[in-house]
Amino acid sequence: MCGIAGIIGSTDTSAASIRVERMTCALRRRGPDGEGVEVLSEAVLGHRRLAIFDLSDAGRQPMMSPDASVGIVFNGAIYNFRDLRAELESCGYQFKSQTDTEVLIHGYREWGIAGLVSKIRGMYAFGLWDDRRRKLFLVRDRLGVKPLVYAVRGKEIAFASSVRALRAGGFVDELDEQAVTDYLEFGFVTDARSIYRGASKVPAASIVEWSDGALSTTPYWSPPTASPSGGGPTFDEAVEETERLFLRAVEMRLFADV
Repeated sequence: MCGIAGIIGSTDTSAASIRVERMTCALRRRGPDGEGVEVLSEAVLGHRRLAIFDLSDAGRQPMMSPDASVGIVFNGAIYNFRDLRAELESCGYQFKSQTDTEVLIHGYREWGIAGLVSKIRGMYAFGLWDDRRRKLFLVRDRLGVKPLVYAVRGKEIAFASSVRALRAGGFVDELDEQAVTDYLEFGFVTDARSIYRGASKVPAASIVEWSDGALSTTPYWSPPTASPSGGGPTFDEAVEETERLFLRAVEMRLFADV
């Protein structure tokens, strides 16, 4: 469990850096193994690290591409990152760490954001800033396991692993009465709402894209549905396939450096 944060679009990156430091401080419990803040032309990225892969400083975040044109803060685990790394190495990419985070950077450079999310498997939330294209991508895993929220104020956008961090950065302060009502009625806050007015959740299996004040949300995956015409597997075939997929899913998760 790591913590990520960032502010994009600020005309004063020095002031934004101070706010991101406050945001990462609010995320301290999510990452006891290190912290970092990176200032780019229009973006400030922050991270609290819980080291899982490559415990060395090579795995620290925010992580930048070799030419410093792409920066990322990442929380989660990409289960098939070793397979994707081998594929990227065959394309000529060189790696300086043993992390899944670096695979995301090079994967974005090779396949673009849509191609990248179509390939990765895992539980994750990340913010990726493309300095050349002046675009921010906020991405959340297929089932929304990892949290990711954002708030827009004027031409600025801030994102973080928790609403508490957004509040620490001065982006939200007023409770959303409808969200409070939802929580009291259902025991959770529904859909894209958050407990604070102005803060939104990145939907599961979605990419939120921000560029020069324009915001869009694009789903990249939906659960498969059964064919209405029937003709599916027999019961025994379904049991066999379920067992195969279950064992494969467990196998993919049995790796870490701690």
